[in-house]
Amino acid sequence: MDKYDIPRKPVAGVTQDNNVPSSSGGTTLDPGTESTQPAKHWWWNKKVESSQERINKDLVKQFNGKKGFDGHFFHRPLNPNPTPSPFDSAAILESDAKGRYIYRNQLGQTYHKYDDVATYLSPTNYVPKRLLVQATTDVIQHQRGTGDWRRTTIKGSVPFVLKVSEWALRPSNRDDNGKRSIFGVILTMIRILLVAFPLQILLVLPTTASWDDGDIKDSYTDFPGYHWKWPKYAINPLDMRPEDTSLEKPVKKKSISSLKRLLRPRQLVVLKDGEWVLDPNPAKDISYLFISFTNLHFNTDNSEEGRQLLEKMAAFAALQAGKTAYWLDFKCRAPRDQEDLLDADVYRMCDVIRGSYQVVVMLKANTSEQKMQWGSRMWTLPEALLAPGESVFFCTPSPDTDNFSIHSMRTVEMTGSVWEDPDVPGEDGGPTRLLAEHFTGLLTLSRLEILSNSIAALGNRFTNYNPNTKSDIAYALMGLLNYRIEKAPSDTLFQSIARLSLANDSDHLIERMICLFPDPHSPSTPFQQLASPDLFQTHLWDITPECRVVGVADEDNTVLIDNCRALSIRWKNFPRMAVVRHFGFKKLLAELFVASGAWWFLFGFNLTITYAPFYAFPSGLHGTKLLLALEVLVGGFFGVGVLLSFCGPFSVRRLYGGQVLQSSPNLMGFEGVLPLKKLEPLIFGNNNGRLTYAPSSTPFSYAYRDPRERVGQEPVWITESLSSPHLLEEIREQLPKGHKLFTLVDTGSLTVCVFSAKRPPTAALLAGREGGMLRAVLCSWRFGNDCLVKESVVRMSSDVFEAASAKSWLKVSLGS
Repeated sequence: MDKYDIPRKPVAGVTQDNNVPSSSGGTTLDPGTESTQPAKHWWWNKKVESSQERINKDLVKQFNGKKGFDGHFFHRPLNPNPTPSPFDSAAILESDAKGRYIYRNQLGQTYHKYDDVATYLSPTNYVPKRLLVQATTDVIQHQRGTGDWRRTTIKGSVPFVLKVSEWALRPSNRDDNGKRSIFGVILTMIRILLVAFPLQILLVLPTTASWDDGDIKDSYTDFPGYHWKWPKYAINPLDMRPEDTSLEKPVKKKSISSLKRLLRPRQLVVLKDGEWVLDPNPAKDISYLFISFTNLHFNTDNSEEGRQLLEKMAAFAALQAGKTAYWLDFKCRAPRDQEDLLDADVYRMCDVIRGSYQVVVMLKANTSEQKMQWGSRMWTLPEALLAPGESVFFCTPSPDTDNFSIHSMRTVEMTGSVWEDPDVPGEDGGPTRLLAEHFTGLLTLSRLEILSNSIAALGNRFTNYNPNTKSDIAYALMGLLNYRIEKAPSDTLFQSIARLSLANDSDHLIERMICLFPDPHSPSTPFQQLASPDLFQTHLWDITPECRVVGVADEDNTVLIDNCRALSIRWKNFPRMAVVRHFGFKKLLAELFVASGAWWFLFGFNLTITYAPFYAFPSGLHGTKLLLALEVLVGGFFGVGVLLSFCGPFSVRRLYGGQVLQSSPNLMGFEGVLPLKKLEPLIFGNNNGRLTYAPSSTPFSYAYRDPRERVGQEPVWITESLSSPHLLEEIREQLPKGHKLFTLVDTGSLTVCVFSAKRPPTAALLAGREGGMLRAVLCSWRFGNDCLVKESVVRMSSDVFEAASAKSWLKVSLGS
């Protein structure tokens, strides 16, 4: 086993490397073993204390809430994120002697860093850096201490000459009704007088940014991630962690699927010579009954009376059906001391059901309450669904005699009186009803529908079980499928279902789950919501995956994916936009005015300086006329220069802020929301209607769509956010616990969308598509174990896909 793959106990959030002291004062000398011997040298303990002090000192500094500067002024957060991540104690990176994590990038280069505030993976030099998030004034004033990331004031990168011109022209801009105020026009003329001549000087300086169209990139900035560790389970055995030959007992490789089907029962209770005996080698062609019951009624673990009653009822049911054999689990399963064989019998019980003649349910009374108690148990659902024919039989004691009675019930009828499903808005029937209709041949579900509805139905029945045995849902589920998996006590529910899904080629269930956007307000688990539409009103089977799961990670709810297109999201500021603008007659005139305005002044100065002696000593009438002509000429040069200078602000607005035909694709974000009339000048310098809201990108855009065209409209609570902050506060109160509002700007499509998340996502994974749109999974990056964590999901236009780069082996957590 490779030393990089051994989980170590963290010391104040940091793990210890090999031959580095552990938190108990001993050392970890050999992979896979823990030393219980105390340190032999005093300097080991001193080293631990030094490492701990460094970590504490760094945490105190990074979360002191004060201002700082690292090329940008920022506000530090106040407290570390109190919510534990799903991988706080598993598969974290190794650390050095100073307690810093050692990160290895896609080029194989290592980097040492403390794990403190939120971090992002730099797309320019491929190293982890502390995340700096630009935020609106409202966020800075009221929320700057929350979260675990640094914040800075939102700002753009607009040419200074454009800022000056916009300042001069802003008062005369048209209002929402398309009108200009007289006072605004007068104020604009005064401001133009103030800036006209300085603006002409600035335009001829070589340091002034050019208005020429820049080089347009063809692709978005990609996310430079690559995960080096072995997965816990892999699709291909070659990608599994190799055995460590240095260990005395090599670790057994874990496979996706290896449990074979059971073609016939291993043993049955058979009637021989008038007695019911356990036959360990029953005949291959013998017909038998499968006996179903629940311990809630008979307590077979502790009650001999309950076991005898069950055997008596089973014998009666077999004879009534004309059979001489039956299968009863506590009689026909392996003894408890044979753990491996016992597990195999339990998880292959579905094969026994399929081969039986009838499924007979034993109840102590023929009441609806008893039937519903039986139907509420998780393991009884596959027994009924796999029952031969269309009916299940119920055996109960007769109330007036010592005998028993048997009656049947169609499986579909049981969904109304025996099984209960939670009400699903917009659905006519729950997952159990659909499964009953499928297994009785009334309709045909796809494999994906079978899997998702089965998980939801079994999850609804898990409330009666120990939460520590949640993975049993997967083992009960596999009875409805073809391929099986072996029991792994260390597996979580997600890991078990992921193994089962990958083994059965179940139409990429996990890939589709990555793209789903379940309701975070719902008390149901994500597995229970699989059969229901998500927040985009989309079912699991409506999504086409654009990535592949290649392995299951050590952490819960975490997988490794391949061939996924990934984009980096920029948070620290808005960069200078490289755009292609419309070139028309107005732009030609603007260039002539800007380029020639200063030259008219220079020609005037040149004439003045050249003929200065002549001005001082004119000779005769001819000289006087020549002097007058020169004065008129110089005055004309200066006059034209002044007129062109007055046109300077208008020319600059046209040159730097004209209609954008194409823009370099970038994903940029900020915390909070801003009206477009305030946001667009930060990016492009002025408001010219370039940006629009994506019509169906997030749930926030549902209520604000143009009824005539597929165009999004700005929500009222954003438009009025500056003048009516209570509207924004009402939206924040409706967010899921711990969520904050963020805005994402796509300069490739010139669209804006608003979403909520617990942390600012630094990468967008184009993991699937549905309804003519891409599913972009927004993920934050956890440096501590090099993992992307799903924060939210947005929909993007399909043309983004070709402008993104495909990545290999990314580790992605679907969250809690």
